Amino acid sequence: MLNLDREGEEFVFENEWDILIPVELCKTPEAGLVVTVIPRLKKLGQRFLKEFADRPFAKEALEWLRSEIASVSADWGYPVDRHSVRHCRIFRFPKGEKARETLPGGRVLTEADEEINETTFDISESVADGRLCFGQEDGGKIVSVAVTHASPDEREPGGTLEIGVETIPRARRRGYAVSCLAGLTKMILDSGLIPEYRCTCSNAASAKVARAAGYRQIGEACSFVLRRAGR
Repeated sequence: MLNLDREGEEFVFENEWDILIPVELCKTPEAGLVVTVIPRLKKLGQRFLKEFADRPFAKEALEWLRSEIASVSADWGYPVDRHSVRHCRIFRFPKGEKARETLPGGRVLTEADEEINETTFDISESVADGRLCFGQEDGGKIVSVAVTHASPDEREPGGTLEIGVETIPRARRRGYAVSCLAGLTKMILDSGLIPEYRCTCSNAASAKVARAAGYRQIGEACSFVLRRAGR
């Protein structure tokens, strides 16, 4: 299916925004393959579906897209570089299963925990926005955090809610990331939503965390993220 991102195109070009996402691919069991493009790339999207619908994430398919986007996007001020392609695995927590147990020190976070936070997540801002946060404390500091990308109130009942996880370098390989993901998974399940986790295909460690927390890969996604030249 081809989807046109009219609002995204208008916003980026009217505001000279720093980031442009001209093409996104997403394949999940419920929606199948959805190719989202800005309107000025409608024909490119149609050609892609005609040629690569049966293998959208194959190396040759993504390289074709990269080449076609590069041939026009530089003229708009958004060149393609080696960081432009973000190919991800999509994991979800199986319906009907219970979240894993968390390690000692794992707990729901509040705005006040920003004072002892050592990750790059802004816990205070996340909690104020209504996002769910679960962290792992070690030595009086928050060293690992799992945060939802949106507030549960922004999702329809039964919808998905994506999670981001970060553990500071000195606290890695202790199970903290798995513990945080498991803790946040329970919070999401309790809110009536489906926990979703994404990581780049090249990040084997992140995929291992997802599987250790009980998640299963259900699909793939790929975004072409372009940055304005000179920014």
